[in-house]
Amino acid sequence: MNPIKLKIDFDITQKKLPFKWPSFFNMGSCFAENQSMRLSRLGFNVKSNPFGILYNPVSIEQTLWRIKQDKKYKSQDFISSDCYFSLEHHGSFEYDYLNAAIKESNLILTKTREELKQTDVCIFTLGTSLVYQYDGKTVANCHRLPKQDFKHVQLNYHQTFDSLNSIIKYCKKINPNLHLIFTVSPIRHLRSGIVESNRSKAILISTIHDLIENQKDPNLSYFPAYEIFIDELRDYRFCEEDLSHPNKQAQDYIWERFCETYFSENTKTIISSVEKYTNYKNHRPIKLEPYQEKLDEMKKQLIKTYPFLHL
Repeated sequence: MNPIKLKIDFDITQKKLPFKWPSFFNMGSCFAENQSMRLSRLGFNVKSNPFGILYNPVSIEQTLWRIKQDKKYKSQDFISSDCYFSLEHHGSFEYDYLNAAIKESNLILTKTREELKQTDVCIFTLGTSLVYQYDGKTVANCHRLPKQDFKHVQLNYHQTFDSLNSIIKYCKKINPNLHLIFTVSPIRHLRSGIVESNRSKAILISTIHDLIENQKDPNLSYFPAYEIFIDELRDYRFCEEDLSHPNKQAQDYIWERFCETYFSENTKTIISSVEKYTNYKNHRPIKLEPYQEKLDEMKKQLIKTYPFLHL
């Protein structure tokens, strides 16, 4: 009798990163933020989304172009509606005063440029190729402006390809040694509709693969986070209540697959050591003083053994 098979297993081409403890820069959807927090908890040097979550490739491209060009923000880049904001930024970036908006945005711009120069690995987590346009220009966020002011557009293959190609070009211009990992967020955009969400993801996946095959650059790769969630974890028990976002169990599994794909045995050993510390740190102690003493000692020993950790 053949054993019952409850899930699809598939191999992922391993692309071991040539770093014992790489620094990361993440851009993209809310799943990118989730993975950034995980990397940070484990002591990696990680930066993410300098101007907030960006769901589509054009918005990421626009941000990287500005960073590459060191193109400073000016007053015309902001809109006033109870507060000041830029349509290039996530909705969490709002300012009471125009001068503050310009100054803070330009400080972030300069800081991000320097961070990218020191980064080993960039991870781009693309959420959708469906975009909102305002006066013909793709925006990162609608900032609660009237819905009728925007046009909802599906990027075609060529538009998406050109945008992703520019992302690679701009990154390499800023830092020629960057390793770039592209992935598609496993989070489905159900508000757009099932068919529309899948079409959007399909265009992203197709263009990423074609781009990597055309470039023939060993420092470019694709990690199938979307495929792992949709096919390998093909069950709603791995979803949050909204049936769209992966739950903690799914996120942990995708992370394990990422580690298998990109990290050396040495790196995974260090991660295991840090996880013992973070697990203990998350305990709720009965007696605080001895708990804190042990926690401090664990951290001290970790940093002594691995001085590159950011704990």
